[in-house]
Amino acid sequence: MRAAFALLADREVHNLVRKISWEFHQKYRTGTRHCCLPPHISLKQPFATESLPALEQYMEDFARSMEPFQVHLTKLDVVPISYTGTEYGILWIDVNETLLLRGLHNRLNEELNQRFGNTPADYDGDTYHFHMTIMIGGQPIGIYRKFYRELENPVIDHSFTVRELAMFVCDEPSGPDADYLSYKILPIGESK
Repeated sequence: MRAAFALLADREVHNLVRKISWEFHQKYRTGTRHCCLPPHISLKQPFATESLPALEQYMEDFARSMEPFQVHLTKLDVVPISYTGTEYGILWIDVNETLLLRGLHNRLNEELNQRFGNTPADYDGDTYHFHMTIMIGGQPIGIYRKFYRELENPVIDHSFTVRELAMFVCDEPSGPDADYLSYKILPIGESK
């Protein structure tokens, strides 16, 4: 089994992301499989774990230790990603990196490794790029680039307050076609 931690978008951002996803799918038939998860900013990429109850307890402690905070979305971007020799496209919204976001990412990586052992994942670490995925896979990277070139304005320039932390789980092989489940959502901060 693999798990990941993410910050959930608010309702306004959720609706914006899903509108772009739907328009992209309608135009290029990319599929909507990736939309099973709510729009989010990943804090910890998927890692192997064996103890879901212990991970849930850690998640509760981690969520309580934070307070709601602002994030700023900047612009749409297309990024290539390779998996087993195939190049896929990702359409995402860039997230302005802050010391708080970087600190949460680093803290998760450190604490999970201390508590659960070997938890590194692809893309984690100092070079991790904070983003909110709109669409992944379903068509070659060229289709993603075509969609991006056709955009009138890729700028998003929107801030929202993060109030929820999610845990996603999967028991299938990794990659762009893996089916993740939104397993648990918790409020951020002491107030429940």
